[in-house]
Amino acid sequence: DAVEFLFPGDGGYEHTAEEVARELGSHQLRQVLLNAPAGDWRLGERGIAGLPSRADEWTRSMETAFKYCEWLGCKQVHVMAGLRQHGACKDTYVERMQWAAGQARAQGVTLLIEPLNQRDFPGYLVSDSSAAMDLLERIGQPDTCKLQLDIYHMQVSEGDLSARIRALLPYTAHVQIANPPGRHEPGEGEVNFTHILSLLEELGYNGHVGLEYKPRHSTAESFAWAKGLLGAA
Repeated sequence: DAVEFLFPGDGGYEHTAEEVARELGSHQLRQVLLNAPAGDWRLGERGIAGLPSRADEWTRSMETAFKYCEWLGCKQVHVMAGLRQHGACKDTYVERMQWAAGQARAQGVTLLIEPLNQRDFPGYLVSDSSAAMDLLERIGQPDTCKLQLDIYHMQVSEGDLSARIRALLPYTAHVQIANPPGRHEPGEGEVNFTHILSLLEELGYNGHVGLEYKPRHSTAESFAWAKGLLGAA
């Protein structure tokens, strides 16, 4: 009964919060995660929070994200840092996330940092889990800023999934899955998601798991892996 999206539209905020809320209500769904506006996606931008030259735009982007969260009852926002080749800087990202954490706390929202692999996102400022954890430590707001743990990106960038999940789960608020190398559904790639999901349960994870994959066949067929494993019909 829960959904997440990158943006409310193709590459940006193209639908109003009211429109999205109406669609969620008509399908009896809850919004559990959204991305803050991340610059011009179609021109290759992947976030502006770490770009020193985009301060005013970034402030407006967070205001927009918080407005949508209020309308939709959403409690998690992924804040994308940007690309190094566009000028993304860790000091800028830390400073802005510290400011945003105060705004988020007042609204009961958690800000998320997601490491993105360099094969799919070359130059992204937060390239692996160690970079993300360093940023979280520097931001210093553990109750408001947490890790978004994407198993696909972690496998591509780092591997050693079981050990990393055990180490990182205490700092994690949201998990996403897809199977490398093609970013398809469980059963269509190299990761044993029966083991991964069982490990999350063993470790007491009680958050959502986002199915952020590209179905190899139809969307309906891509849910076949869940039958039995999750008790799905």
